[in-house]
Amino acid sequence: MILKVSIISKMAMARDIFCIRPRLTTAMMPSLRPFLLLILLSLWVCVESADPGFQKTITTGSKFGFLGRGPFGGIFQGQVTVEHGSDDPSLPASNPSLPASDPSLSASNDGGSSSSSGGDQVESARKMMNSNKGDSSDHTSHTSQDATPVIGPDGNPILSPEKPRFESNSLGKWRITTQNAGISAMQLQTMPEDKVVWFDTTFLGPSALELKPKGNCPINFETNVPDCYAHALEYDGLHDTTRPLTIKSDPWCSVGSLSATGTLVGSGGYYKGRSAIRLLKPCPNCDFTEKSFVLGSERWYASQHILEDGNLVIVGGRKSFNYEIIPPDTFNIPIKKFDFPFLQQTTDPVENNLYPFLYLVPDGNLFLFANNRSIIFDPKTAKIIRELPPLAGGSRNYPASGMSAVLPIKIDPKNPEKVYFDIMVCGGASPFAFFPVDSVQARPKPKNVYWPALQDCNKIKLMDPNPHWEKDMLLSPRVMGDMLILPTGDLLILNGAKKGAAGWWNGDDPNLTPELYMPKQKLGSRFKQLHPTTIPRMYHSTSAVLSNGEVLVAGSNENDRYVYQGVPFPTELRVEKFTPPYLDKSLDKHRPKILTKPKKVKHGGPFSFKYAITTPPPQPLEASDLKMHMLSPPFTTHGYSQQQRMLVLDVRMRGPDTVQAVAPPNARIAPPGYYILFLVHRGVPSAGIWVRLVTK
Repeated sequence: MILKVSIISKMAMARDIFCIRPRLTTAMMPSLRPFLLLILLSLWVCVESADPGFQKTITTGSKFGFLGRGPFGGIFQGQVTVEHGSDDPSLPASNPSLPASDPSLSASNDGGSSSSSGGDQVESARKMMNSNKGDSSDHTSHTSQDATPVIGPDGNPILSPEKPRFESNSLGKWRITTQNAGISAMQLQTMPEDKVVWFDTTFLGPSALELKPKGNCPINFETNVPDCYAHALEYDGLHDTTRPLTIKSDPWCSVGSLSATGTLVGSGGYYKGRSAIRLLKPCPNCDFTEKSFVLGSERWYASQHILEDGNLVIVGGRKSFNYEIIPPDTFNIPIKKFDFPFLQQTTDPVENNLYPFLYLVPDGNLFLFANNRSIIFDPKTAKIIRELPPLAGGSRNYPASGMSAVLPIKIDPKNPEKVYFDIMVCGGASPFAFFPVDSVQARPKPKNVYWPALQDCNKIKLMDPNPHWEKDMLLSPRVMGDMLILPTGDLLILNGAKKGAAGWWNGDDPNLTPELYMPKQKLGSRFKQLHPTTIPRMYHSTSAVLSNGEVLVAGSNENDRYVYQGVPFPTELRVEKFTPPYLDKSLDKHRPKILTKPKKVKHGGPFSFKYAITTPPPQPLEASDLKMHMLSPPFTTHGYSQQQRMLVLDVRMRGPDTVQAVAPPNARIAPPGYYILFLVHRGVPSAGIWVRLVTK
């Protein structure tokens, strides 16, 4: 076996040079690895401050980083790589799912290529070096201010203690809740109190939901002929009932989001809907109101996000190389449009930059990912603040249609405005995958025109001084999938196909098996396959997390009409719910229940509620047993859940049955609006409650 040691930061003191090289030639058992590290740090270090780093080879099991202190007071950071060779077949093989050259496991002085966790550790080391200047008498004792933060497996410092999760052996389960919802869910938004709204196109023929009473056939706004069918509905996510809604201008491939008042603001679409606005208030019998031709540009395949002031930004769309900012909840929209050449620079012959990934960053700027490039820009001026490293491997936006989400944002009660903002971009397709399949007119299409989907899954730590993409691998390739934040803070990856691209008849080999992404596990161990469904969910499929913790899954239509037979993948009208492992009955004894609802949740303000545990534990719970998770429900379409984010809050115990937390500090970290609040007991979430976060 080969043990490679890299020392990647310079020594703190220029004259600290030492080199002791014992010869370690025997194979070491895995149980000796901690002792090996101790020996390594104590006896085998050779560093000179003038060198950018060095690498030596001796003998022994896996990869792990370290931060240490030399005998003369020097600070160093490095990594140990244990490579198994044929000389010791008794040891296990390395994880084949790890990429051959993973940037998170390499080290360098160059901040642009070192791992994110390495950057954090080096910064801590620098602080320790500075604290020791002028004091060479004692290099081992430090105050708490000088202590190196403990880095978690996700590469971020562990801000507060957290106990191990309660686990079950469940892989989840599926059930069909509605055999025929009547409308295929092309676009979907979860409204307050779990009213799930979805709609498809109004232009391409009838749905399967006939309007009542029979003979109710208003003139279709787009086709100017009578239309007896609904094209939008409200689905009660907790009781599985439906209510038809009225939508006029064509919302085909439109976008939307909730405003701060909980109103669904839909924008764009096709034909008369290209520059339309549609509003749906969160009330029991409300219906869409809308107005066409009000936006400053056509918005077909655009992205939308709420800003810190409650206004909405709409970015891109087919042939719309600009963005605009609109006020919410109104049709009185002054034109405030910005040309944005980045969108034109990232298009290609089949585009591959539609529905770009868009997130509000904690400093008030916006992150935008299009095709394979990403930037941070100021929405007030259109100025690009920073261009980030390109993401190699393929394209990620429509029609390559990868997935993206922001990992849960942990609020440190000691420094609430300093947060880590990590973005995932996973799956997708080759930039050349669309044309070979889309250009074939034959039905069904030959199998050899479907290119394999991408299988990589990448994370960028946006708040690092030199952010870069850390590569991991999904357990199966996926295009047109969904990525949802679960109440536990893990991600659920589901739906989509293993081959092809987005578009009618362009996908094949449906990916039926969901994957769980666990960000707090070590790189290479973060994915787990869950129980598969039996229903293909490919192009125009959607999903949503409900307040009871279940995941609603609907839609899928590979066809340009509602087609039920004679095609490989008929229009799908069944609604399913997936029960994730954390809802397994074996965990119910640990499950908390929220008993009262907070009256007000204001940015930076404390709020509290009463709770109970199903089976009270023998010892009183401590604050480290519980977390509060606030989930913003997204607008999901074409594999991208827009405006989705989760805030993780520490709690304080206020008596045996009351917990208190402090809301996120500002609207840049947590935009105003409705959230689902979960109380999580060591990985077991309560049923959530809906709360409205408002600015002071």
